[in-house]
Amino acid sequence: MKPRPSIKPSILRPRTNCTFSKFQNHHTSIRPAPSSSAAPYSTLKAQHNNTFTHHALPVIPRTPFHISTRSASHAVVKAPFSKLPLPQPLEKLNPPDDTYAPELNVPRKTPDQNRLKYLFQCGRAYIQFYKQGIANVRSTSKLAKTLRKKGGKDLMRNLTRAEWQIVKRSRADMLRLPPFGLIVIVLGEWTPLVALYLTPLIPEACRIPQQIDSKLRKAEARRQERLRRLALDAARLVARDRKPGAPMSPSAVRPAGVRPEDVDQLDYYTLLSLSSRLDAHGALWDRLFITPPKAWLKWGLKAKLEYLKRDDALIRRDGGPGSLGEKELKRACFERGINVVDVGESALRKELAKWFRR
Repeated sequence: MKPRPSIKPSILRPRTNCTFSKFQNHHTSIRPAPSSSAAPYSTLKAQHNNTFTHHALPVIPRTPFHISTRSASHAVVKAPFSKLPLPQPLEKLNPPDDTYAPELNVPRKTPDQNRLKYLFQCGRAYIQFYKQGIANVRSTSKLAKTLRKKGGKDLMRNLTRAEWQIVKRSRADMLRLPPFGLIVIVLGEWTPLVALYLTPLIPEACRIPQQIDSKLRKAEARRQERLRRLALDAARLVARDRKPGAPMSPSAVRPAGVRPEDVDQLDYYTLLSLSSRLDAHGALWDRLFITPPKAWLKWGLKAKLEYLKRDDALIRRDGGPGSLGEKELKRACFERGINVVDVGESALRKELAKWFRR
């Protein structure tokens, strides 16, 4: 038997300039070889053990079968991209702020300031207010023109309540704009002194707060005077249009319970009572101390009830009366014959809620 040949250390030298260590997942980790040209077997074994201990954490094999995928029930569904944000309930009910009158900033008078100079500064502040108001009227008119194209033939179905109100109010303001613009050009800084007495000719976006408050107070005083005169003349009005067999005592009818199609069946007293509460006939009749004819009352009351019917339907559809802003709340109450002067917001909301519970 031939003797076993002795193993030289040079045989254990790796063929490449690196050492290989295999793991349980059959992945290979490559580590740089030591700088020495030769190493004993014990040294190589120790390096292998240290390398395995350092990478003891299991490594997930990178195979197609281990790729994480979501099931159909847990898949993330993205909403379709839209540049236009969806309107919220408040936006659907309340027109934007630039459709109202801008804020009026009148400077305060200092103790040592000349009165004439102060009045001139106030006039400039009012001119800035009117310029911004006219700009709001023009921008609202452009918006209303776009909304008319969007609404097509059925505005109530295709527009929100806020958009429908913008279209309606813009028409009246555009009719008032030419005479008001002429007044501003002629009078300049002295326009506020005349504008207070020409409120019907002033667009709503150009009315100062004193004008708005004065208009509301006059309208409520006129309503109370109409109802007072109606109570004094109730017997004569009932007898004027009383049908055979009908009672002589007048019956109170709430405006919230009357439909537009019921107007033709109402008697003269009820027509005048509802028209007085809803301000459906003009103030000229009161100044002349003339009772409007029955046909005129029917026409005005039917038009007002048609408007309120549409507005009620849009308010219910687009969020309810509780989502109305303060300005729209006061306006809605006034249009429905509810007193708003010196009345708190919570009380107005309760009264408007009663209207919608009819």
